[in-house]
Amino acid sequence: MAFDVHSIPLGPWQTNAQILQSTNRDVTICDPGMDPDPLLGHLQEHGLQVKQIILTHAHVDHIAGIDAVSGHFDDPPLLVHPEEEDWLNRPELNLSSLSGFDVTTRPATDTIVDGQTISVGTEEATVWHLPGHSPGSIGLYFKARGVLIGGDTLFQGSIGRTDFPTSQPEAMVASLRRLLTLPDETRVYPGHGPSTTIGQERQTNPFLSELRETS
Repeated sequence: MAFDVHSIPLGPWQTNAQILQSTNRDVTICDPGMDPDPLLGHLQEHGLQVKQIILTHAHVDHIAGIDAVSGHFDDPPLLVHPEEEDWLNRPELNLSSLSGFDVTTRPATDTIVDGQTISVGTEEATVWHLPGHSPGSIGLYFKARGVLIGGDTLFQGSIGRTDFPTSQPEAMVASLRRLLTLPDETRVYPGHGPSTTIGQERQTNPFLSELRETS
């Protein structure tokens, strides 16, 4: 089958769990967020098997469903950037403690770093380290497909927050500039909200307009 990205918003922050599918049954999940029952229901309804879980970053709304999804699929490999590997068992870092409840998850199986190639079914993605919203934020760039799984760096009409204790506003500027090197037709699937393109955001996103004006 053709490469497909299916987004399912989960939890109170409507965090997009991304189902990446390039074979008939085996899928990769990016960010199994809070209250993952709709995600699990979709996977079961379509007879899909989760072969790996990749985190764009380790904030609570992106990680809270890890254990539930893992429990249904025999603990598939769990990948995260090394700067946030320990966030999975530190509620003060994954921000769950700030939300009034402590979330911890199973440990990561391995870490992924900038420039690394990740196999997703029959496709290959390059890891882009995109710090700013959090120090270990990453994107998955499928160059052959013109697709970026972008996490909470770039949204339709907005960008990720940089006012959390571990955010890095200056790094966010550099990450956004890096995203602007992608072709305009690149389809971006963000951590929240609808998909967009680099070209659309280059033309209409006020945060990128400000960035261009200061370059």
